[in-house]
Amino acid sequence: MTFITFDGLMIDINSAVRKNSCMDQRARAASSRRAAELIALAAALTTVTTLFAPTSMAAEGATPVASRPNVVVVVADDVGFSDLGAYGSEIRTPHIDAIASRGVMFSNFHVSPMCSPSRAMLLTGVDAHLAGVASLYVATPLRHRGRPGYEGELRTDVVTVASRLRDAGYRTYLSGKWNLGHTPTSLPSARGFDRTFALDSTGADNFEKKPYLPIYGEPPWFADGKPTDLPDDFYSSEHLVDKLVEFIAADRTSATQPRPFFAYLAFQAVHLPVQAPREFIERYEGVYDEGWDALRRARHLGAVESGVFPPTAAPSDTPAQADWAALAPDEKAFAAKNMAVNAAMLEAMDHHFGRFVDYLDGTDLLANTVFVVLSDNGPEAGDPAASATFDAWAEDVGYRRDLATLGERGSYAIIGPHFARAAAAPLAYYKFHGGEGGIRVPLIIAGPGVEARGVSPAFTYATDIAPTLLELTGTSGATPSGKHPISGRSLAPALRNLGVDIHPPDAAIGFETAGNAGVFKGDHKLVRVGAPDGDRQWRLFDLAEDPGETRDLAVEQPQRLAQMLADYEAYAARVGVLEVPAAYSPTRQLLINYLYDRAKANLHLVIAGAGLVVVLFGLAVWLIRRRRPQRPPTHLPQE
Repeated sequence: MTFITFDGLMIDINSAVRKNSCMDQRARAASSRRAAELIALAAALTTVTTLFAPTSMAAEGATPVASRPNVVVVVADDVGFSDLGAYGSEIRTPHIDAIASRGVMFSNFHVSPMCSPSRAMLLTGVDAHLAGVASLYVATPLRHRGRPGYEGELRTDVVTVASRLRDAGYRTYLSGKWNLGHTPTSLPSARGFDRTFALDSTGADNFEKKPYLPIYGEPPWFADGKPTDLPDDFYSSEHLVDKLVEFIAADRTSATQPRPFFAYLAFQAVHLPVQAPREFIERYEGVYDEGWDALRRARHLGAVESGVFPPTAAPSDTPAQADWAALAPDEKAFAAKNMAVNAAMLEAMDHHFGRFVDYLDGTDLLANTVFVVLSDNGPEAGDPAASATFDAWAEDVGYRRDLATLGERGSYAIIGPHFARAAAAPLAYYKFHGGEGGIRVPLIIAGPGVEARGVSPAFTYATDIAPTLLELTGTSGATPSGKHPISGRSLAPALRNLGVDIHPPDAAIGFETAGNAGVFKGDHKLVRVGAPDGDRQWRLFDLAEDPGETRDLAVEQPQRLAQMLADYEAYAARVGVLEVPAAYSPTRQLLINYLYDRAKANLHLVIAGAGLVVVLFGLAVWLIRRRRPQRPPTHLPQE
């Protein structure tokens, strides 16, 4: 039997010829001509398809799909610039450090100051506004909600790297935080992932299925697109690795010819609530007793020694910090324990990541796996426990804050702004802010195709991750019709040569999230830092000489300032930035949105209640009138 196949259409030529043998000569001749026309048409279509096919199809023809590298993207949550051991930290992260030792560490990698925009950009290679996730939806001004760029979920006119790799023959998995939409069309199972275990929220408890802030209900966990529960022995870092191993093992068992895989492992560590098993917490008892000032100095020295911060540059002194020495002994003990839990949570994450690496090694997958390890933004400085209503809510939900069990199951640890500043050291600010401490984070890439070893100082951005993965896997980055093109640039040149730049010196790379805005251009950065700790004033820095952002050049270089302001305006117009109100604060907006959403969700009850009040009022009036004694007539009836 002979077949010609074209894009799912199969033509049985022999069957057509056998049918012809039953016809008269004239009919056979006509039928033969039709068969020949079909063959010619199929050949022509095949030729055209070959000419215009994406490069990944050609690559698949030349290189068997099974021999292409696996890809593992590890996203840590709220991990600061100097939090990893490889970046100068005292926290033990040996498994991530081992990956760093056989690849490239980037010292000038930038993301959004908020989690969702960062994740949207790294998965699509497209600016967060164009991807539909310009900000955290829960912190988006009500007037902006639903407008282009502020939909709060990935738009359908962007393509995820998972979709591209799946189309190229990869199996695709997600385990962990998604937070890019929970409708049937926006969950990861609808955006290119074959198997998923996903949390579509900014965060959640790490031991139980319960919320971490009063504005949230039960955390929305999904398994392959359907709501799911958590096991009784759940701990986030452990379970997320277990699920990913389960996905890979199931495919290797069932597939006759295993395909390469793309795995997106998005840990909750070290997002609020900061929690860890006791055995990890005990390892850091006493480590932070000297306070945040001492830690910040140590992190600065560690960053210099690891090669990720210039030895001649000054560390940031922004924002101002409370005096550790002025604290009472019990205040010091409590603050130090919170930071110990934070370190323990990160080490626990690294431990379970190490289990995953061991699994790959034991199944002969490790040598052919590319690793990308990064954080979604700087460290969390918020302190929800400072709110007057938090304690009552926490008690109602089942959280405690006692020193003895801080960070364990049922407890809630928070590092606060002062230790967050140390976690971002030697940079300025932290999460939710456009200073380097909020947007410059670790990035490590290692594996097949990564020839260089050491630190790359090249400026890189979140949108560069997707094209890098496509190049390392030989997959096309061509833009499908009606979709936004990838705007990032592949980091592959820096993976071969540490001294090369990725972006041209005259390229203006703009960013904006919740009023934090700016432009990177060459070595310079124009930035406006927003609430809660910024003043929304434009400042200009030379990041090559001053990555700590200690010297504002706006007055000294007015021409550069004017040009970069124009660059920002052009960027904002291109991607559709909507300016936040002058008094905007993300924490205040969270509360406003929560109250609005609750009122909207209960609008039918409000209307029903109002209607009931009207009915009861009317009934009361009727009863009063009915019971009122009749007045005698004022005039006698006339006879």
